[in-house]
Amino acid sequence: MKTEANNATDYLYIRTKKELRAYVKSYEEKKFAVIALDIEAELNRHVYGEQLCLVQIYDGTSAVLIDPLETGVEPLKPLFEDLNVLKIVYDVSSDLPLLKNIYDIEVRPVIDLRPAVALLAYEKRDLHSVIGAELGVTLEKKAKFQKQNWLKRPLTPEAIEYALNDVRYLHPLKDAIYRKLLDRGLMDLFFLRNMQIQVRDYSRNPAERYLRVKGYTQLDDAQKEVFKKVYDIREKYARRANMPSHNIISRTDLLDVVRGEKTIDQLRFPGG
Repeated sequence: MKTEANNATDYLYIRTKKELRAYVKSYEEKKFAVIALDIEAELNRHVYGEQLCLVQIYDGTSAVLIDPLETGVEPLKPLFEDLNVLKIVYDVSSDLPLLKNIYDIEVRPVIDLRPAVALLAYEKRDLHSVIGAELGVTLEKKAKFQKQNWLKRPLTPEAIEYALNDVRYLHPLKDAIYRKLLDRGLMDLFFLRNMQIQVRDYSRNPAERYLRVKGYTQLDDAQKEVFKKVYDIREKYARRANMPSHNIISRTDLLDVVRGEKTIDQLRFPGG
């Protein structure tokens, strides 16, 4: 196994709307293109709500970082939705709902390699482990950036390197995985899985976010009514304080209060 050297200086960093529009236009002039695409986002971990923080693109030759905190997100919509640009991605299960519901962007067409990894039954299925298994590249510091606050600026060289590595290897990884799918007669099933990803409705009703809380479905009807009210109160205070909702009251405590297993006086508030 080899360890990839630091290549953090080998990329284009786009931070203005003018630069971004020029970059997107370069793809609009092409009849067909294939890019590796990934995003970094804030998902109610460090502040309240969800937000696109960084976009990484690799076209097989050049790596690009786009800072939507400075460029805005709207100029990305034509590229993300361009039917003549094929996007190679890895596990868009959280990315597509974020872009659809927060920014009204539908990324398409995509080739998501994550379903292929499931079909091929890899022992470790995170992207860096699959890259190591197929390409012999060991990518360091993965765990360190799982809780990274991607809203912080400036980005460190280590964070930039981590983000770029998520797209640099997707082209050769796709080729290696395709060969295995063909050898095992799984290519048609893989394409079906990808079609299912692209036709799925990712729309969410913001007023019904509480329905996605783990444990909600196990409550009885009366408890569900109380849960919705308490949940809405928690969201109001989390929004006001710009804090993650779980820093106001944890999911477990929320459920315990609704079930009558705890009172408010017994709760600990992790966010102070």
